[in-house]
Amino acid sequence: MYFYLAIAAYEIVHLFAELLVKTPKGVECRSVVVMPSRGGRDLRRFVGYVDYVVVDHVSDGAEAGEVGLRWFLNKYTGKSGALATALETIDAELYVFIDDDAYPGPWLKHLRSMCGRFATAYRWVLGRIHNAFSLGGFDWMVWRPTRFLYGGAMTVPASRRREASEALKKCAVDDMALTAIADEIVVLPALVPMDPPRELWGFFIRQAVAAKIGNPRLWLVETLYYSVWTVAALLFPALFLIHAVRTALRSRRALGRVDWAQVALSPLERPLQAVVFLASAFKRCFTWRGTTICSRC
Repeated sequence: MYFYLAIAAYEIVHLFAELLVKTPKGVECRSVVVMPSRGGRDLRRFVGYVDYVVVDHVSDGAEAGEVGLRWFLNKYTGKSGALATALETIDAELYVFIDDDAYPGPWLKHLRSMCGRFATAYRWVLGRIHNAFSLGGFDWMVWRPTRFLYGGAMTVPASRRREASEALKKCAVDDMALTAIADEIVVLPALVPMDPPRELWGFFIRQAVAAKIGNPRLWLVETLYYSVWTVAALLFPALFLIHAVRTALRSRRALGRVDWAQVALSPLERPLQAVVFLASAFKRCFTWRGTTICSRC
């Protein structure tokens, strides 16, 4: 019984810690929003929000230009190369990097005010099963020692642009490269609505294996915790209620309203995360934008 109470106590502490995550007072500066794009997406929703689009091909740049977005070509390869290109090409005081599957909102204005800081906002996948697994990543952003930059929405201060560019050119995984050089990461209490990836199981495994490669000890803690939590919740159902409250809070931060359907799916989150992380124990590598990654940057 004491074991289950300890888990419940931790969940309650975690919930209050998440409630206490507030948007820090920002400092306005000369910021630019840069979005790498591989083409094939409707970019009209980014007009008025994105300053530059970095593309791999002229034809993709033409698509961006047609909707009124400024663009330039990637000097290197892949997403990391696109971000490095932006850091080397554009003069700014703060670089805000976002993905082309995001939906602009208030979170973007908050990122633009993070002058002098590495800052990030996590994702809310607009695919409920995808999201049921993905939300586990935000659990670890609450605590400073386990924070990381989410590649879909992050900032780089100008004072670190050269170091960031070199790190990106050495590592195909942009968030892994930048997290490694960030001394302190500001986490906004916001979740960024994102289009779901085309695949399901592949998305799950890729994220879990990336976590294992990026931080093996944290991956082990996650695997054990999700597994133990699942067993404990079957014997102490109040854990499901605590987790439902957390999901409701996150949906309000992502959508401005409670997504009751996602809340109803919340009992599946920890069991799904446990299954995926256990399955990732048998994988050494993952594929990221056509590149096979088997080691930490």
